[in-house]
Order: sequence, then C-alpha cells, then structure tokens
Amino acid sequence: MWKNHCLEKNSVVPFLSPCVTEQIKNRGGKFPNCRKKTSRVSPIECLHCLFTSIEELIQIFPSKEMLPLNQKDLSLRRLKAIPLDMLIDTKIQSLNLDRNKLKSICGIEHLYQLKILILSKNEVSDFPMEIQSFAHLEKLELNQNKIKTIPTGIFTNIKDLKHLKLNNNRLSQLPPDLSRCSKLQYLNISHNLFTDFPECILEIKSLKEVYMGNNKLQKLPAKLFLDLNLKKLVVSCNYLREPPDEVCVGGLKQIRSYFLQLQETKAKEDKRVKVIFLGASLAGKTTISRSLTQGHIVPVSLKERTVGIEISEFHIQDLTFLFWDFAGHLEYYVTHHVFITPYALVILVVNLHRYQVADEQIFMDFVGFWIKNLVMRVPNSVVLTVGTHTDLCQPGEVEEKCKDIEKRIYRMLDDHKSNLTHFINNLEERQDSELYLEQADKLRELSHCTVHVLNVFPINGTHYNDIEKLQNHILNAVCKEELFPNIIKMLPPIYKVVENAILEVKQNEETPQHGIMDLDHLLNEVLLITKSDLDKDLLKDILRYLHRIGLIVWYEDIKALLNTVYLKPSFLITVFKMLVRHDLYDQLGAIPAEILISERAFKRDLLKWQEMLQSKAMIRFQAIKVLVKHQLETLSLPDSDDLFHDLAGYGTQKGKLLSLLLHFQICMSVKNTKKLNPRAAEFFPGNPWQEKDTQKEFCYLFPTYLSNFMEVNERWGGDHDEDIHIRVYFSPQVPEGFFQRLMVKSCSFYATHWVEKDKFLLANNGKPLLVKQFNERADSYLEIRSRKPKRSEDFQSLWDFKLTILSISEKLCKEWPGLFYYIRSPCRTIGCPDEFEWPDMEGTGSIYDMIKEDFKTCETCCNTVNMELLLPKAKGQTTDPFLPPTIHVTNYGVASIVSHQ
Repeated sequence: MWKNHCLEKNSVVPFLSPCVTEQIKNRGGKFPNCRKKTSRVSPIECLHCLFTSIEELIQIFPSKEMLPLNQKDLSLRRLKAIPLDMLIDTKIQSLNLDRNKLKSICGIEHLYQLKILILSKNEVSDFPMEIQSFAHLEKLELNQNKIKTIPTGIFTNIKDLKHLKLNNNRLSQLPPDLSRCSKLQYLNISHNLFTDFPECILEIKSLKEVYMGNNKLQKLPAKLFLDLNLKKLVVSCNYLREPPDEVCVGGLKQIRSYFLQLQETKAKEDKRVKVIFLGASLAGKTTISRSLTQGHIVPVSLKERTVGIEISEFHIQDLTFLFWDFAGHLEYYVTHHVFITPYALVILVVNLHRYQVADEQIFMDFVGFWIKNLVMRVPNSVVLTVGTHTDLCQPGEVEEKCKDIEKRIYRMLDDHKSNLTHFINNLEERQDSELYLEQADKLRELSHCTVHVLNVFPINGTHYNDIEKLQNHILNAVCKEELFPNIIKMLPPIYKVVENAILEVKQNEETPQHGIMDLDHLLNEVLLITKSDLDKDLLKDILRYLHRIGLIVWYEDIKALLNTVYLKPSFLITVFKMLVRHDLYDQLGAIPAEILISERAFKRDLLKWQEMLQSKAMIRFQAIKVLVKHQLETLSLPDSDDLFHDLAGYGTQKGKLLSLLLHFQICMSVKNTKKLNPRAAEFFPGNPWQEKDTQKEFCYLFPTYLSNFMEVNERWGGDHDEDIHIRVYFSPQVPEGFFQRLMVKSCSFYATHWVEKDKFLLANNGKPLLVKQFNERADSYLEIRSRKPKRSEDFQSLWDFKLTILSISEKLCKEWPGLFYYIRSPCRTIGCPDEFEWPDMEGTGSIYDMIKEDFKTCETCCNTVNMELLLPKAKGQTTDPFLPPTIHVTNYGVASIVSHQ
C-alpha cells in the first residue's frame, strides 16, 4: 500500500500539486526523508517530513517547466468528433488525437492552456482555425493529413511554438506569419508539393532541425546555411541543382562550404549524366558502350565480355556522359547495387535475336528481372530499352518483338501499381485501419513513384549509322527536363579546377597505373597543380562530391580505406572481380605452380580450395592471396608487389580487398580456431585455461556461391506444427542479393550459425532461429521460425530475437526505396491458410505498444489464439538481445547448440 501518514486525507500537505503527490506515490507514499514507519500518527507529526524534505523536493522539481502536464490521450479511438467532456476540461495541457477520423476540431478553442496538440494521421483537409487560440502552444503535429493551404494569421499568436510537423500533406506554401514563431526549433514539411523554398523560414533564427525531403525544390538559399545555426537538415528526394544532391548528401558542413565558395564568385553550370548499361549476358552492352565512346564500331569477342563493370567517359556537345557497363551474370549483381544510383539514364540492352515473343520466362530473364530490380532500387529512374542483333532477325520480327517487350513492361508496371492500390484499399477498409496508417502512407508514396520507360530502340550494332542514331536519341532524352529535372548542377568554379587537377594527376606518368593513391599525397599534388593554398577540408569536400558522381572512389567510412583514393573506379571493379565472378572455380584451377609456391601452397591445397568453394562457399585467406597475386600478374602492372600486399594484406592481416567486401556484406569472416592443448595443465574451475599457441586460420564465406546442402536442415531437425513463425512479405519481390546480405549481417551478430543458399540457422542463448527465403512469382517472403518456448517467461526473449532480425531486415530495406514489405503470423490451426497482419512498426519494438489484446480470433477457422504465439504481446524489462550463447565451435564455424535449460 502506498498510503501512509504523509498522504492521509487530513494531512497538512494537500496544498502540494498533483504532480508532486504522484511522485510521492511512486516513492512508496512517503516524503524522501520521512522517519515514520506507520500511518498511525497525527497530522502534525508530518510537519517534520514536510520541512525536512523541502530540499529534496526542490531537487525532484527544480523548475516549473519540469512539472508533468495535464495530459489526455485519445489516440487510436476512431473518433470523428472530439468528446464533449474533453472540451470543457480547460486544464488540459497536452491532447493526443493521433490516428483518428477527425476532419475538424470544432470546440477545441476552449482548451486555452494547451501546450501540446497531436492531430497527426487524421482526415483534416482545412487547416484548423481554432489553433490560433492556443497562445501557449509549444508542440503542434498535423502531419499525414490532407491539408493544401494554411491561412495567414494562424501563427501570429502562437509565439511559444517550438515544434511543428506538417509533413505528408499537400502544401506548396507556408504563411509569412510563421516567421513570428521566434522560438521554433523543429520544422518538418517533407513529403509535400513545395517547388520554391519558403522564405519565411529564413527569418526564424531559432531553428535547429529542418526536414524538407520529397518535395520539388530546385534551389536552396545561402542564408539558410550562413545565417541560421542549423544542427540538422534533410532535403533528399528533391530536384536540387543549387546545391546539387551530391553536395547535400554530405550534410550541413559540406553545404556551408559550398555556399562560402559562392560568396565571391558565381556558380557555373555543369551538365553531367550517369548512364548505366544493364541486361542479360551477351546482349551487346559492351559493344554499344565502347562504340559510342570511341566513335566507331568496336566488336567484342566472347573472351572480352565484361567481367564486373566497365567505366568510360563520353562527351556530346556540352554534356558529359559517364558510362557504367554492368556484366549480366547474377554473380556480379551482388556488387551492382553499390553502384546503381538515382538520377541516371538506364539503358537496358536486349538481344532481339534470342528474345521469344511467346516465352514468359525469356521476358523475365531478359527484361522483367531488370525492370523489377530498378523499381525497387531506383523507383523514379528513366529506362531506355535498346534492342540489338536486329541483323539476325527475320523481316517483321523486330517490330513484333519490340511491341511485345513494351506491352509486357507496361503491363508489369500497371500490375505493380494495381497491387499497391489493392494493398492500400485492404488497409483502409480494415476495422482497425488506424493501426496501419504508416503502411498505407508508404504504399501511397510508392504508388506515386514511376519508372519512366521509353519506347524500345532497335539497332544493328555492326552499323555505325545505328550507333549515331542511338547517340542522338540518348541526347534528346536527357535534355527533357521532365525526365531529368536536375541534369544541370550549379557548382563553384573551384570544383572544376580541382576536378581538372585530379585529371592531370591521373594522367601523370608518375601516378601508378592502377590509380590508387594515398589521400594526403593526392591533396598535396592538387595543391601543387592549382598553385594555391586551398584549405584541405575544402579539398576533401570536393573529393566527396566527385566520389558521389562516380569520377573517383573514396570510401572514407571504411576505416581501412580512409586514407585511400581510387582515381580510376574501373580498377576498383577489377579488384571486386578478383573474388566476385561467375568462373571463380575455374580461376582457382588456373593458378600456375610458381604462384602457389610463392605463397607456400601446393597443388593439393588448390584442390582443397576448389572443394571448399564448391561445397561450403568458403575461400581460405591463403587462397585469396594466391588469387589476388595471379590476377595482378595477368594485368602486368608495375610495382605489383606493393599493390599485392596493399590489396591482399600482410601475414594474417586482411588487406583492402577484404575490407571492401566485408563492408558491403558480400562475404563474412569465419574463424577456424585451434585452441585445444593436449599438453595443458589440469583444468580447475576459476582458473584460466592454458591455450595452445597456434595461429587462427581465417576463411571467408561468400553467400552468393552457396548451394543447398542439407546441414541446416539436419541441425534444425525439420519444421514442427508447434513452431512459432512469422513471414515477411516483399512487394514486388525479395531483391536480388538481399537475402545474402541479411545472412551476412545476421551471422555477424550471432556467432553460432549455419548457412545454405536459401536458409540460415542462428542460435542465441542456446535457442535456435531459422530464416528461410521463398522468392517465387507472387509469393516472395522470408520466414522466421523458432521452437515454441516451454515456459511463458521465455516468450519475450524469443520475440526479441526475432525483432532483432526484423530490425536488420528493416535497415537493409532502406537501400531499396521502392520496396514494400509487411509482416504476418500464420494462423495456428493446422491447415488454415489465414494469417494475422502485424500493425505499423515505427522502428521495431513499438509493436509492443500497439497490441493490447491477450487473444486473437481467426476470421477463417474462428479459432482463438493466444497472442504471444502470434505477436510480441507484452513489453517487459529491457534485455540484451545478444546474450552470449553456450557453443562448441569446430572447423569452419560449425558449432553445436548447447541449451541453458
């Protein structure tokens, strides 16, 4: 019981505010220094408690601002009007009306003490005039409504406003009187229809955070960065030319540096387009790319086909084209996503001779696969389909095949939009639709994204006239502002000066042929060429810009590569393809004896490496070094010894190649530890074990080379009807390479794991968790399955385990902006096909607060299911989801699960 003498009905402390009383209740009902142990005392005896506790009470409530507000939470009530009893309670200071059905807030003006008003995710279309009555308002959230305009005069009286959310509406302007909010620190107007920057924002000197992403802005004012003291700015997904997106990505520091350079000089136009060549193997991508670049037909033999990516530069009039020619084999696609970026022209090359009109699978292999992945990776991209090998087609065949390709692409895109609309309608028609508003908004956002597909352009790659026609067609396409609104980038002149200096360094005879340079060396060379005393921080900002447009590569976020710049990105691709290639098994077999001997290896080692690659998708560190040395020798580069150690590493220390592959989750390290020491002294509990001083042998697992051997199934022991499992569905499909990266990240979190091509098994605290991929047409999902706990207290740790995997998946999904995913739990009744949908997850974990029921009833079989078998029902104390498991590690990372029970 919390009641005692300090809070008796007739006590001397009734004058204390309710918030103080509540704090006292939370402390057991007594003042902090109360000496009494019983409630059987007279009120006057409590004076000692009162006066001796004044100092500590002041420490608890040091200022008036810290006193809890009089709050009312009416969220998730499906309200169409505010209840009358709320409107007469004038003491309310915080009112939460989130996720209701409100179109207006009539009568709310009487709540004149309001400091916080949450009206997000309702159906408000006219900005509520009542808000001007709240002179004390500090926080206002009206995001995710249907507001088009805000009348002038609303904000004149709200001078204490500090936090304003208006995102996800239909606004194109802000009222000028918003500048009267001189205390405003947070402003969110993202996902609206702004084409011009709202000038009133520049007068609000108190602003710290501004969010303006997903609008149609082309220019940001210098005053925003030079006059205001912003701490955070988000302007992604606009049409920015000044400063360009590639500058804005660098954050406030780089944007300020950009505008500082423009204080004394005018910005100059820079027209540059990245062109990405995609398509199946042997479609003719390299022939087109090289012929356009070199100005004549360049035949490409089978042996010369692209392995990885080729990069070249091409100029037409005042436009600069940067060509990226991607290999067609799926083994290379795991690295493609790193380089496929927005605002590029995608040229999808299709071999018309091999294309068959009536074959759906041929369409998916040649066209559909690439379109689907573009929809997910760069949902607003522009795609030009080029049909090749027309000289091998019969009369009339080219036109027929071109029309079939166009028809099928448009049908695919229409089906995608139709599916999104279907999802939206299903969520809106649910009785509990307010729980799914985040998902519905995401779907609406995706439905507005469109892959712009141009008509198929057929060519005969052996005739240069056709290449010239294609060149003019490309030029006309990129000059259309509706397709490429930010093709023009406004840059300070110094950016071009530094770019030319780097080009001169690249062409210098003393620069290594591979173009890999130390950062400080490059900066010093640029300073010498420009004959200036440019600040090195400015030079680094310009290097970051050049990295983002693809002229150089500088991965400063990778610790091992912080001081390394790749002046020739094409060589970086050469580095990637040393280990990521369709013929890696054959490459291992082709290593000559002298290279094996130089790395203290033998032919029998080579056979073991091939067997390990084929059976376990693993490559030993020694094999990697041998492969790198062999590839470098075929390139005949000078100073190849230094380059070899730089890429492959020294001794057991990994080099830059593995740092890259590990960073992009293309592979993961697996230790083969040899710690058992048969000569060790007798073991005593509490004393350290005497380990054998042996070297750890590192192997690297490449998920893209995995096959479906049965080790995971054997360890798992088969699915059981009692298993608790959830499914993460993806629309339009699980992206290529997604599951492999999820595997690498998950297995890096949990040391105990087993892997196969389409599944992996994890163990945490002795409990197994299986993750499987199903990626068929109209049925793409991940299944996360675990055994049913024997004790009810184990359910939370189980769901925490699953939420961790969902969190990793959620972060990966952000790299595919056009991807939509949702989570369902299958009904527990055997044979019932129904599933229970998960509500919004604004960051994994909030699901705990969304579900209040103890049971769920299936609409199909009408059986009632305990909630903890379907969703993470109750939130308990915070626990570490990464408890160290009890494991026994054997060769190549294989381990045994040891239960703690």
